[in-house]
Amino acid sequence: MKYSVIIPVFNEQDAVQGVYVAVKNIMLKLAESYEVLFIDDGSTDQTLTRLKRLAAGQGDIGVISLERHAGKAQALQAGFDVAVGDIYITMDGDGQDEPAEIPKLLEKMGQGYDVVCGWRHRRQDHFIRRASSWLAGRVRGALLPEGIHDVGCALRVFRKKDIEGLCLSRGFHRFFTFMIKKKGFKVGEVQVIHHSRKTGISKYGILNRLPQGLADLLLMMCVDLDKLMAGPCHYKIKGIYKSGEV
Repeated sequence: MKYSVIIPVFNEQDAVQGVYVAVKNIMLKLAESYEVLFIDDGSTDQTLTRLKRLAAGQGDIGVISLERHAGKAQALQAGFDVAVGDIYITMDGDGQDEPAEIPKLLEKMGQGYDVVCGWRHRRQDHFIRRASSWLAGRVRGALLPEGIHDVGCALRVFRKKDIEGLCLSRGFHRFFTFMIKKKGFKVGEVQVIHHSRKTGISKYGILNRLPQGLADLLLMMCVDLDKLMAGPCHYKIKGIYKSGEV
C-alpha cells in the first residue's frame, strides 16, 4: 500500500465524518492505494460510534480504539504500529487541517526531503492557544533550535521505514521534528491553510501544555535520545474495526 493517513481523535464526534470525506476526496485524486486510520483515544462522546459506522460502510477506513485515553503521542504511535502504507500522512481530526494540502507536502518530499511538515503561517486558533504556542515556541527555539517555523502542526508526511525504532511516549509527539532530524533525516516544510475550529473544543491551553512541555524539553536536552526511544509505549488497543465490522 502506498499511503496511510493517520488521524488521532479525542471527543470529535461532530468533526470525524467531514474530515473523512475531505481526506477521501483528496486521496482518490492521487490515484494510489491508501488507507485512512482513525485512532480513537478513549473518547467519552459518540466519536467511536460514528467512526465504527463509517468503517462498516467504507472499504478504505480503519478505526483503532484505545482502551483508555492515552494522549496524542500514544495514539499516533498506535497508528504508526498498525498502519501498512509506505508513506505516512498525519493530521488532526478536528477539521482544522486542510487535506487538500497533502499533495503539496508530497511534492516537497519528492524534492529530496525525508519528512515534510505543514507550516500554519495564518493560524485560525483562539488567542489563548496561539499565545501558549508562541510562548512555548520562543522558549523551545532558544534552547532547542530546529529551523522549523511550526513544530506543532500535525499535518506531516514521512516514510514508514524512516521511523522504525521511534517510540512516541508521553508528549514526545511535540518533538517529532527534533527527533527525526537528530536521526539524520532531512526535514522540510510547506505553508498550509489552517481552518478555524467549527465543532468541539480545543484540548490544549497554557496550563496543560507549558509545564509538561518544559519538562519534556529538558529531557530532550539532557537525556540520550536512544534511551528515551527505548522506553515502552503505554497504549493498549481495545479493538480495530474495518469494513463490514461493527
